[in-house]
Amino acid sequence: MMIKKPLQAAAALVATIMVLSGCSTSNQTAAAEGAPAANESCAPGKERPRTGDEAPPTTKTGKQLKIGVSPTAMDTYYKRVLAGVQEEIDASGGESAIRLDVQAPTSQSATEDQVRSVESWISQDYDAIVVALYNESALEPLFQKAAERNIPVFTFNSPIVCSSYVVSDVGYDQSEGGRAQAQWIVDHYGSEQKNVAILEGLPGPHTSERMRGFEEIMKDHPNFKVVARQPAGWTREAGLTVTENILQAHPDVDILVGLYDEMALGGLEAIKAAGKEGKVDIIGYENIREANDAIKSGEFVATVDTGAKTVGANIIETVKSYVAKGKTVPTRVFNDVKVYDKTNISTFDPNDYVYVPPTGK
Repeated sequence: MMIKKPLQAAAALVATIMVLSGCSTSNQTAAAEGAPAANESCAPGKERPRTGDEAPPTTKTGKQLKIGVSPTAMDTYYKRVLAGVQEEIDASGGESAIRLDVQAPTSQSATEDQVRSVESWISQDYDAIVVALYNESALEPLFQKAAERNIPVFTFNSPIVCSSYVVSDVGYDQSEGGRAQAQWIVDHYGSEQKNVAILEGLPGPHTSERMRGFEEIMKDHPNFKVVARQPAGWTREAGLTVTENILQAHPDVDILVGLYDEMALGGLEAIKAAGKEGKVDIIGYENIREANDAIKSGEFVATVDTGAKTVGANIIETVKSYVAKGKTVPTRVFNDVKVYDKTNISTFDPNDYVYVPPTGK
């Protein structure tokens, strides 16, 4: 498998899937960067209908498939996804069956890097292209070009996909992650009166979809009062600063919800510094390793696992079905999310954080 980072030394990246470990930010930045002109087919919560614009399925058997994959960053979430990708490739015959070329942009907003990667894969007649979207509008002409050359395009970890040239979006329902957080709160606290603060990510579909799901549950439970919701940029540093400000303005916060674990871990630091440890319950999102440990130590009460490794396996399985087996596939291939708390955290398999090579290798 090739892993490249355009415009920067490859050493700045994890060099091989063998060392992938850890957790995730899975997120993008601004909503304005998101998609082509809005239409009903790509509205939140709706599955895109087939239009016939996408490249058709093929039966490419007995040859090595060349697949290009472009995450929006080489962060901990995508490392888990790629671990699942590599394990599914191993199960499919290894490198002799599938050649994987992973190219991550220099930053999440470096759309020109993704454009160059996709252009390169089209020019080399790759068998499939898989992209995590940051700026769908910029990539749309290339998706069209790929489809016209019968190269199927797939997306992943992309909450809202509008392009009619995309065969399938592989991932999970981001709104379901928000619903899972809210439902855990409802189930755990019942009719108790609680003040809730929310650390959101940057504006964009990841934040809006998670919040949409959260609010769908909370609207029927007025005993949970959201006293603050502020963006914290998906980072631990911003989570710390924003939580400090929230606690100063709302010292009566009972529950802190982070739409991503890194922000929630920053919130934990702020809560400790304010002498409120044990007084504010923290609920995270993603089940990164440190959040998992925080549940075991009692510093978090829950987090949502989004099945990053399963997403990776589903990417390869979906591509194989469409490209090698000539099968039609759904426009959305989603896995379930799961909440972990102190009652079930011991059931989580830590191998889910790392690439596990085949037996004997």
